[in-house]
Amino acid sequence: MGILARLRAVLFSNQAPATVGLYGPPNAGKTTLANRIAADWADVTVGDASDVPHETQRAQRADGVEIEGDDGTVTVDVVDTPGVATEVDHAAFREHGLSEADAQERARGATRGIGESMRVLREVGGVIYVLDATIDPRAQVNDMLLGIADDQGLPLVLVANKIDHADADVEAVVDAFSDREVVPVSGLTGENADALYSAIAERFG
Repeated sequence: MGILARLRAVLFSNQAPATVGLYGPPNAGKTTLANRIAADWADVTVGDASDVPHETQRAQRADGVEIEGDDGTVTVDVVDTPGVATEVDHAAFREHGLSEADAQERARGATRGIGESMRVLREVGGVIYVLDATIDPRAQVNDMLLGIADDQGLPLVLVANKIDHADADVEAVVDAFSDREVVPVSGLTGENADALYSAIAERFG
């Protein structure tokens, strides 16, 4: 082994895994995608997903997930974060069948979750930004979070999720973020997951 190779081995042999946060608006499919990644590579799950917005109200994680891509392998700690919104209206939860009391409690938990997501964003080493490809991506919260990630110099993978839905419009996401590479994927079915894993290995390796 040459001098440079030995030096590299010393410097990086005990390097901690990158901590990668899944971010995005509520119900973009972050938890489903986090579960897909963790199940495919570590045979674990991260959390429970739901059709009701703001199901995830605390950051939840799977540590030491080794992901193999086309150009190499990377070990990451995957952190699924609560969805971030610019406002939380408890009335929206009533539309999902929650009682008034449950809707109020969900709204309070959602607000706490947004605060936790912003705190965790200061600690992660990279971001997987998850968008629901069935929804217009031109929203203030997306510009805000992507801007914060850019300001912190965080490596980022932008995902257009839910491509298994008939009304998914990946081109709308591509057009809205034409300066970024967009990875289409279905966290639910695993469609195009190999492309996502290659992007993760390349960006966070």
